[in-house]
Amino acid sequence: MIYEKSSILSPIYLLDFLKEISPLIEWHNCEYPEALNCFNAYENSMLVLDLTDRIENQFFISELCEERAVPHLLFENKLNYIDQFTFSVATSLLDQINAFIAVLRYFGWTQGLVANNGLTNSIGENLNNYSEKFNYLAIESGANIDELVNRIITPLGSTLYYIFLDSEKSYIIQKALISTKLLDSGNGIVLDQKSGYKCIINGALIITVKGQELSASDEDYKKSSIKNLISELLNRIQTESKLEIFSQLNFLLKKHSISRNFSLINIQGGKKVIVGEIIDENLSVFRNITFPGNCTTIPKSEKKILQLSIEAGTSNPVGPPIPFGLIGGYGSYAAADVINEGDSGVLTNFQIEMFNFDCGTTIYNATFANACYLKDKEKFGLGHISALGSVMTIGSMISFKQLNLTFPIVSAANGDASLSSKANFPMYMRVQLSIYYGYSLLPVLIRAFGWQKVSVLYQNDSLGLASYYYLSQSAKNNKLFIINPESSRSIPPNLDRSGVKRYSYLLQEIIDSQARVFISLVQNPAIYYILEEFYNLGLRKGDLVVLTSLSEIVPLVGYDNLYKYKLYETGVPIITMYGQSWVGPLGAKALLKISSAYGNQKNSYSCFYFDSVFLIAYALDYMINRGFDYTNPNKLNEVMRNQQFYGCTGEVIIEKGSNDRILQAFELFANKLDEDKNLKTYIVGQFKPQSTRLLKIEESMVFADGSTIKPSDLRNTNYECPFPNRLIKTFAKGRALVFGVCFGVALISLIITIYIWRRWWKISIEPLKTKEEITLQDCIVGGTIIIEFFQFLAMGPDFSAINSIITGIFDTFSLNLDNILKLRNGVFWIIVNVVFGSIGLWVILCLVVLLRLDEKFPTNLIFRYLDILANYLMPILGDLCFIPFISICLDIFLCDQTIGDNFTDSFLAQDCYFFCWTGEHLTYTILSVFALIAYEPLAVFCRPLWQELQPYLHVKAVPLFLMVKTMVQIILIAMNKTVKRAQSILHGILFILAMFFYIIFLFKFKPYNYPRFSWWQALVSTGVVWFAIISIAAQCIGGTPLILVFILILGLAIIAIIGVYVQQKKYPSLLFRNKGQDTSNLFKFAFSFGKSSKLALSKIVPNGT
Repeated sequence: MIYEKSSILSPIYLLDFLKEISPLIEWHNCEYPEALNCFNAYENSMLVLDLTDRIENQFFISELCEERAVPHLLFENKLNYIDQFTFSVATSLLDQINAFIAVLRYFGWTQGLVANNGLTNSIGENLNNYSEKFNYLAIESGANIDELVNRIITPLGSTLYYIFLDSEKSYIIQKALISTKLLDSGNGIVLDQKSGYKCIINGALIITVKGQELSASDEDYKKSSIKNLISELLNRIQTESKLEIFSQLNFLLKKHSISRNFSLINIQGGKKVIVGEIIDENLSVFRNITFPGNCTTIPKSEKKILQLSIEAGTSNPVGPPIPFGLIGGYGSYAAADVINEGDSGVLTNFQIEMFNFDCGTTIYNATFANACYLKDKEKFGLGHISALGSVMTIGSMISFKQLNLTFPIVSAANGDASLSSKANFPMYMRVQLSIYYGYSLLPVLIRAFGWQKVSVLYQNDSLGLASYYYLSQSAKNNKLFIINPESSRSIPPNLDRSGVKRYSYLLQEIIDSQARVFISLVQNPAIYYILEEFYNLGLRKGDLVVLTSLSEIVPLVGYDNLYKYKLYETGVPIITMYGQSWVGPLGAKALLKISSAYGNQKNSYSCFYFDSVFLIAYALDYMINRGFDYTNPNKLNEVMRNQQFYGCTGEVIIEKGSNDRILQAFELFANKLDEDKNLKTYIVGQFKPQSTRLLKIEESMVFADGSTIKPSDLRNTNYECPFPNRLIKTFAKGRALVFGVCFGVALISLIITIYIWRRWWKISIEPLKTKEEITLQDCIVGGTIIIEFFQFLAMGPDFSAINSIITGIFDTFSLNLDNILKLRNGVFWIIVNVVFGSIGLWVILCLVVLLRLDEKFPTNLIFRYLDILANYLMPILGDLCFIPFISICLDIFLCDQTIGDNFTDSFLAQDCYFFCWTGEHLTYTILSVFALIAYEPLAVFCRPLWQELQPYLHVKAVPLFLMVKTMVQIILIAMNKTVKRAQSILHGILFILAMFFYIIFLFKFKPYNYPRFSWWQALVSTGVVWFAIISIAAQCIGGTPLILVFILILGLAIIAIIGVYVQQKKYPSLLFRNKGQDTSNLFKFAFSFGKSSKLALSKIVPNGT
C-alpha cells in the first residue's frame, strides 16, 4: 500500500481496516517517494494499492507495476491513459464528466460557469464536445474565493454553476454565491460528489456514484469503496496468483474502473433526496426537483436575469385611460432589447427583464395602487421606472414606503419642481428636466429669436402658479417684458369651450396688449379653445406666435370644420421645445428597435424611458465589474447619481445634490398646414442653453403668412401702449409718491446748495474793467446763456399750442425726452444708461480735480489725461447737462398712471411697456437715487470751480448767481414733473412767479463780472416769462389765434430791441478779436492747469480736502 504524507486516508487506520477484512492477507505501508525501495523489499507483492493523488506519483508507480507485471489498483486514476495493469476504485474523471453532460442534456443547459481545481483542460476538452458556451475558472489553493466571486464570477452573469472542487473550497464558494445573491430564483447549481459533501444550497443538484449517496466525506467514500472492492475481490480469489487477481479485477472493474452508474441528489429542505439516476450516460428523474430560490421551474440556460420594473400602463383608477405612458414605455422595452443583444457594451453577460405595473398613470389612488403593487411585489427587482404623472410618482413612493419596498426610482417624464429635492426623495432621480426649469428657459429662447415683449396666460392652479413664477423670474433676468396686465395673466384650470368664453374679457386684454408672441402655460385641451376664442375676438392669421414648453401640441380631432378653420387661423405657428431625442448611436438603435417592434407607436417620452433604463444599466455594469454588491439599493442609487453617458436624449448627468438632470439640449418643434389642411408638427432646430450658439435652425420656420421671415413681437395697432386708453387711469398713490420724491429732492438740493455757498463760495468776483481778447472760454459762457434759455422754456408751460417746431427745439436742449421721442423698444432705457454712465464719468473727473491726483501721481498718464478731460467736460456735464441729468433721474419715479389698483399695476410715464415698483424698475430706482446723491452736490460745487481754474477766462459768473440758478432749476424741474402733469395752468402760473422773482434777483445782483452778459441774462429770462404768459393764454382760450402769435413775436422783438438799445448806450464792449489774426488763436484754450489755476484751487480746497 503506497500513500502520500498528505493523503486524506490514514494509512495505519486503513491497514487495520484491511486486516479486519482478511487476516490472512499481509499488507505493507510505504510512504511515497520510497516506492522503489518498497518494490524491492516486497518484490513478491501480488497487488499494489496506490492511494496517491498526484499525477506524477501515479505515473511513476504505474511504470514500476508494469515492469514487474503487478496489478496497480488506484483509488482515483488521474492518468491520461489506462493500461492493462492499471485499475481504478473510483470512477474516472471522464465518467464523471459524462454524468454531468447527461444532467445538462436532460435539462437543456448549454452554458454556465465551471469551477474546478485546476483541471480546466481535462474538463474543458470533454465539455466542449457537448457545448462551447461554458466559462471555466480554475481555483488554485490559497485563492481568495470571495474576491473571485465578486470580480470574476459575478461579471460573467452566469445563471448556472458547475462545481468540481474539494469539499472545503466548494463550501466557501457556495457561501460566497449565496452572499452575493447569485443563487436566487432562476439559477441552478450542480456539484460533483466531492463538492457535494458540504452542500448548503437548497435546490442544488449533486451527482454521486451509485451506492455512495450517503457518504458524508471523501474519506468515507474512499473507505467504503475500497472496503467493498477488496471484500468482493477476496471472495472471488481462488488461488494466490497475479493472474487470478488480474482476472477478478477485470471482472469487477469493467473498463478498469468502477460502475459508471450515478445517482442524482437534490437538496430539499436541507436534506439530500435522491431524485434520479444516470445509467449508461442517460438521466432518468423519478421525483420532483426543487431549484434555488424554492423554484420548481427549470432555470434557463442563458444569461443571468436582472429584473427591473416600470409603470407604463394606461390605467387611471378614477379617470380615463392615458395612452402616452404606455407608448413612452416602449422605449424601456427597446432599451432592454438593445442591452440583451449584447452590442451596447453594457451588461454584456446579463439579460434585462422588464415588468410593467399598470397601477396608475396620472392619478394616484392609494388603495388601488397598494393592492396592485402587492399582487406582484417580487417583480420590482433592482430598479424602477416611475409613472408618467408627477402625482402618481409621488403617490407611488408613499406606497413603496408603506410596503417596505426600497429601490432606486428613475423618472422619464415627471416635471414637478418638488421632485428636485434629494432630501425629500432620496431614492428618486429623473432624466427629464423639471417642467418649471423648462418654462424658465422659454424667455432665453424667445430672446434668442430677437423678441422682447410677450403676453402670458397660465392656469390658476399649483402647477400653473409655479410655472408662471419660474417664467416671470427668468423673464426679468433676460430682459423679456410681459406686457399684458397682471389681471389678464391667469385663467381657471380645466376649462371647456363654454368656460373659455366666460373669460373672453381676459383674452381681450391680451389682445389689447398688442403682443404677437403669446406664451401659453395652459394645458391641453384648453389651449385650443383659447385659440378659437382669439379668432372670435378678431385675431387672424399671423396675429399670434404661440410658444409653450415641455409638452407636445397635438391638435384635437373630431371637431367641425369651422373649429378647425379658426384653430388654423390663430394657431400657426405653435412653437414648442422638448428635450432632444434619437441622437447618437444609442438614439439610432432606440429608433430602429422601437420602429421594428412597435411601428410608429412612439412619442417624445420614449427616448427618455430608453435612457432611464440605461441609467440603471450603466450603474449596474459599473458595480458588477468592480465587485460591488449591486443588489444593495442604496449603493446602486449612489452609483446611478454618478453616472455619465451619451444616450438617446444626449448626455445624461444627474446634478450633484439634486434629483434633476443637468441642463440638456432641446429640439424646437413648430406646426404648419399640410396639403390636406391638417396641422403637422415638424422639427425646426435645436436650442442649447449652455452653448455659445443658443439657437440652431435646421429647417426654416414657416410662419402664418407662409413665409420664413420672422415677424415682430408687437402687432401694428393704433395703441401707443400695450393696453387701450380706456384702461388707463390716474394712480393717486403713485402721483403722491412722485410729488414727495421730486419736492423732497428739491428741498434737499436747496439745503445742500446753501451750505456749499456759505462754506466755500461766499466770495465776490472782480469786475471786468479793461478790454480783453475774447477766448473760447468766454464763448462757452455766452453760449450757456442761449442754451439755458431753451432749457428754461422746456421747464415751463406746454408751448405745443403755439408751434410744435419751437417746442421740439426747447425739449431738445432740455432733454425733455417724452416730448422729443416715442420712447418705445428700449430707447428711453438706452438714454437712462447713457446718463448714468455720464454721471459716473463726472464723479471720476471731479475726484481727479478735487484730490489733485494728477499732482500726487505725476507719472500716471491716466490721471493726467483725466485732468485734461475735466477741463473740456466740466462746463458741459456740470452746467449744461444739469437740467437733463436731474430730469432723467426723476423720470424713473414717474409712475402716476395705472391699469389696476396696485403699485405694480402702474407703468412708467416714459415707457408704458415698463411696469413700476417691481423687478428691474426697482433696480433703476436705486441707481437713480445714487446718481442724484453723487451728481447734484458735485455739480453745485464745481460750477464756480471750473471758472476759477481757467487762466484765460475773462467773463465769470458770480458764485451767488450760480447757486440761485441751481435752486431755480431744481424747483422748475420738480414742478415740471409734478404740477404740470396734474394742473397745467396752475403750473404755468407758478412757473411765471418763480421766474419773476428770479428776474428781480438778476437785475438786483449782477450775475456776471461783465455787464453786457448780466444784461442779456436778465433779458433772456424775461423772454422766457413772455413765452409762458402767451402759452397760458393759448391754453385758456383753447386754441392759438393768430393774434397770440403776433403778440408773442411782437413782445420778443420789443425785448430784443430794448436789449440792443440799452447795450449800446450803457454797456460798452470789453471783449475784442484782432482783425487778420489767425482764427485758431480764438480757440486758445489752456486745458492744463497753470500756476494761477492751481493756486486758485488751493485757496478754495486746501490740501485737496
